[in-house]
Amino acid sequence: MSEIKRTTCVMCRNGCQLGVVFDGYQYRMEYLMDVAPNNGRTCPRGNSASIVIDHPKRLSYPLLNGKETTWDEAFGLIKKWHQDVKPEEIAVVYSRGAGAAEIGLIRGFAAALGTENLVCGYLEPDNAFRFRLSGVKSATLDDVSASRATLLVGDVFNTSPVAAKRIIEARYADKQSRMVVIDSIKTREAGFAHIFIQPKPGTEFLVLAAIAGLIDAKLKMDIDGIANRTGVPRRQMEEVAQVLKPGVPGLIACAASTGRVSEPYWHSICAQILAFKAEKPFVGFGEALVPDGKIGFGKLKEALGAGRIKLLFWFGGLHPYSYPELFPEINKVEFRVATSIFRPENPLPGLVLPVPSEFEKTGKGESVWGEVKFEPLANPVSGTRSLAEIVRQFGTVQDIPGDLFQTVKLEEVTAQLTETLNRQLNASPSDSGDFFWLLGRKEAIGVGGFFEPEEEILLHPADAQRMAVTEGDFVKVKSKTAERLFRVKVVSVVAEGTASVGVNVHQNRTLFAVEVDPGSGEVKIPPTKVEIWRVSA
Repeated sequence: MSEIKRTTCVMCRNGCQLGVVFDGYQYRMEYLMDVAPNNGRTCPRGNSASIVIDHPKRLSYPLLNGKETTWDEAFGLIKKWHQDVKPEEIAVVYSRGAGAAEIGLIRGFAAALGTENLVCGYLEPDNAFRFRLSGVKSATLDDVSASRATLLVGDVFNTSPVAAKRIIEARYADKQSRMVVIDSIKTREAGFAHIFIQPKPGTEFLVLAAIAGLIDAKLKMDIDGIANRTGVPRRQMEEVAQVLKPGVPGLIACAASTGRVSEPYWHSICAQILAFKAEKPFVGFGEALVPDGKIGFGKLKEALGAGRIKLLFWFGGLHPYSYPELFPEINKVEFRVATSIFRPENPLPGLVLPVPSEFEKTGKGESVWGEVKFEPLANPVSGTRSLAEIVRQFGTVQDIPGDLFQTVKLEEVTAQLTETLNRQLNASPSDSGDFFWLLGRKEAIGVGGFFEPEEEILLHPADAQRMAVTEGDFVKVKSKTAERLFRVKVVSVVAEGTASVGVNVHQNRTLFAVEVDPGSGEVKIPPTKVEIWRVSA
C-alpha cells in the first residue's frame, strides 16, 4: 500500500488532520480515525483538498499580461520596474495563503524596498477574531463537549463541522442543556436551537451587547433602544441572558462571513464581552488569521484610487487580487506583480507568478484549538518558485514577524463601544424604501472548478409572491457596485425584505462594496442594499 502522508488541512482554522495517498495516478484522501480534532471526519472542502495539488488549473509558469513568459524575464522586469519608482510609490500586500514564516519574509521584503506601504490584504470579517478581550478564556474541545448553555452567532455549523458534532452531542447529553442561535439567516443549526433570534441584517453585535448588559447592568446598555433597532424583542434577549447566566458550563462560539457582518471588530468584541460577563469560554471560527501591516487597507485603497501607487506586489491568496471589487483602483497601478496557485480566469495586466500551494510547503500555524504543523503532501509543481526565492531576488531579506493577536481590555473599549452603540441607535432608519438587504452566505462547498457557480439567490416566499416569481425563475440583482443574474430559490430561511447569495465566487462578491470607516479606517464588506427584479431566462 502507498504511504499515507499526514498534514493539517489548510482550508480553515479548525486544524483538522488529513491523510493523502498518491496512487501513481492522482492524489486521494484517507480518513485518519486516530487523530483529533476531526477523527476521520472532513467537511466538503477538506474532503476535496487534495484536488488542489494536481488541479488542471494549476499555474506552472509566469504570466505577463496573460501570456506565458520565463522566470528570468519576470525577475528582470520586476527589477526594472523597481528602478523606475520611488519607495513611497510601492505597495506590498499579503493575504491568506502565505504562512507565518512567509509573512515575516514579506515584511522584510517591504523593509528592503524602503516602503511603509505594507498592508494586510485579508479583509474577511473573521480576521477580527485576532482581537482578544483580556480575561476571556479560549474554548477547548473539552469545553465544547461540556457546554450546557451554548450560544452560536452566525453559521458556526457550516464554518466548523468539527465543533458542530460536539455541540449537537452536548445539546442532547442533558435535558437541562440549552442552545441559542443568533443569525440573520435561519441556517440548519437553528433547527437544533431552543431559542433562535433573527435580527435585522448586520445587527447581531447589538444583540450581543444588549444580552451582556442584561447580565451586568453596570454596562449601562440601552436595551429597549437596541430591541427597536434590531427587531429583537426585549423579552427574548432577557430569556437568553437567563440561559447564559454565570455558573452554568457553557460556550460562546462566533462565525463571520462577507456580506453578513456590518461591524467585524464589534462583532468579535461584543461576543467576547458577553463571554466575559457570562463567564463562558469563547471561540471565533473562520478561514484564516493574518496579522496587520504597517498601514490599514483603507489607506492603501485611498492611495490606489489617487494614483499614488505605481508598483504593487500582492502575495498570497488563491487568485491574484483577492477582491475583484477593488479592480477599478488596482487598474490605476502601472506595474503589478501577484502570486497565484491557479491560472487566472481572465488575463490580468502585469506579472502573475506561480507559487507552491499550502499543501506543498512546511510550516506552523494557529488553529482555533492551538498550534498546528503543516507537512508537504507533494513536491511543488514544476515551474513554481517559493516566496522566499522570489523576494530574495532583491538580495538579503530579513525575517520580520508580525503580531498575530492583539489583546484589548474592557475598560479601554467601553467608551468606544458606547459611542458606536449611540451612533447606531441614533441613525436614521435604514429599512425604509423599496430595496432588499443582500446577505452573503459562505457554504462549505467542494473545490470544483475552483468553486461551484453559486448562481442561486434565496428569496422569502412573501417577496417571491409580491414579485410574481416562482422557484427557478430568473431575477437581476443590482447593487451600487455590480449587477448579476440569478435563479430564484424560494425559502423561508431569509427574512422578508432580505435575500442571500453565495460569496465564494468572485462574481457574486462584486455586489458587496469594500467600505472604509472614515473614523477608524477599518475595512468592512457589510450587507448591502440592492434592487431585484424579474427577467426572462
